[in-house]
Amino acid sequence: MNVWLVNHYANPPSESGDARHYNHARELRRRGYQARIVACSFNHMTHRYMRMTSGRTWEHQEIEGVPFTWIRACPYRANMAKRILNMFQFTWRACRRNWAAGLPAPDLVMGSTPHPFSALAAERLASRYGVPFILEVRDPWPYVLTEIGRYSPSHPFVALVDKTMRYLYARAARIVMFSRDSSDLLVRYGADAGKIVWIPHGVDLRVLPAPRPAPEDGQFTVTYVGAHNQWNSLDAILDAAKLLQTEGATNVGFRFVGGGASKPGLIARARSEGLRNVRFDGPVVKRDVPEIMHASDAFIINNHNDGVSKQWMSFQKIYDYLAAGRPIVFGCCSPNDPVRESGAGISVEADNPTELAGAIRALSRRSPEELWEFGVRGRRYMEKTYNLPLLVNRFEAMIAEITGNARQGIGAVAG
Repeated sequence: MNVWLVNHYANPPSESGDARHYNHARELRRRGYQARIVACSFNHMTHRYMRMTSGRTWEHQEIEGVPFTWIRACPYRANMAKRILNMFQFTWRACRRNWAAGLPAPDLVMGSTPHPFSALAAERLASRYGVPFILEVRDPWPYVLTEIGRYSPSHPFVALVDKTMRYLYARAARIVMFSRDSSDLLVRYGADAGKIVWIPHGVDLRVLPAPRPAPEDGQFTVTYVGAHNQWNSLDAILDAAKLLQTEGATNVGFRFVGGGASKPGLIARARSEGLRNVRFDGPVVKRDVPEIMHASDAFIINNHNDGVSKQWMSFQKIYDYLAAGRPIVFGCCSPNDPVRESGAGISVEADNPTELAGAIRALSRRSPEELWEFGVRGRRYMEKTYNLPLLVNRFEAMIAEITGNARQGIGAVAG
């Protein structure tokens, strides 16, 4: 069976950014599938182009055993008009199908929604080949625009996004969502509840180094690895850093690793407020993330305390954190809380700097043995629940339902 995975922002582990579809495609190929990723050649995290050897608008490459098709689109630096143009260029060029000449036709096309138009390209391809279309919902569009972006529902772009998503919901054979308890939110915007399948983020534990104890250097380093954007509410973490510095917690330091639209403002704020306990590093390629994590004593993540976060929890980074074997401080407002469920750290109220600082202070006073036990619980939880082969079992079971082509070894995982 030949599966195409269309995701504007998909990346291999040699790049910074989302490697979910690379990991899924590699696992599918191990199981005898053909699998191809169709993505944009311009990296959303680093704002650099992938290396292409031709001047065409597309190029096929095989990267570490997984075929990619890169579609070229214009560069941009911020969430402005050129980013919108980049979205539409990718969508148009992916739809044209000239890049697919000579390739084996797909049996199934899945489209992901870092923005809805990327998935629209996948739906158009599926329609032209006469094969099933699967919609993967990364963010609940257009709800994120109205709730976080504060756009009016009547704004022309919001209306276009809403119309596009409703069309995709209607056309999809199945709707994959990352957030376990969010079916009602998708149904509110037009999804059929009977089509929804939960396949969350996860980690391929086979390719990660085993957790090891944190360095004993007298410092308690709390690390955030991921996108620096409005969604992740990193100002609340800076507030917590300021509280700890003010009270004289000189052994606690914060490390922010990654890129995003909010990063320049965060750096400027830390400098202006004299936050000596904060360090910023740029994005790193996916395969280098474990080494950064093992240099940390704990991890931190914070939800916005808003309507979206209360109904939709889909952070990849939280599963990377759990797999790394370190305690986690989670500012959470969602009923879906893997940190609390696993016992891998301390969950507090989202966007509450006092509670975030209190949790970090409490962990910094724990013994190395107690901190290690937090990490062990998180790693065991990942092994049982969010390990990549278990998630691809779900994907295979979904394919069998759609196509009637059951494969030996397919198995569903209990939700």
